[in-house]
Amino acid sequence: MMTIGPAHALAQLAATLAFADDGALPSRVLLYADAALATGGTPFDAPLAEIALAKPCGTVTDGVLTLHPAAPGGSMVLANGTPRAAHWVSGTGALVAAGTVTDVDHDGDFSIAGAPTAPGDTSPALYAGGVVLLGDVTLY
Repeated sequence: MMTIGPAHALAQLAATLAFADDGALPSRVLLYADAALATGGTPFDAPLAEIALAKPCGTVTDGVLTLHPAAPGGSMVLANGTPRAAHWVSGTGALVAAGTVTDVDHDGDFSIAGAPTAPGDTSPALYAGGVVLLGDVTLY
């Protein structure tokens, strides 16, 4: 496996931010109950929650891209369920990245808070009308 240089890695992260911020809408993180969507598959159900990101949607510092929500106080939960997968989509709706979802105490690709996690689970149950908070989401 090849290793890319640090300047190349920074250029890739900057390109990811530019791709994500493309379009009139803000980039968003969509939370889904279907764990299979963590690999980027096409969702058949509506998301449990949609977290709009700021524009620009993130920053790159010391070689790490960090996402920033538009509303740091949280986003409204749209439907009841336990999020298992997330899609980060651009302002045009194109998939930027997909991954697993857990609470902030576990190692998901996307971490969330806003509700308690049941014993033995790794992600909190969300309830329509509640609020979900995006935890630290970073890309190296």
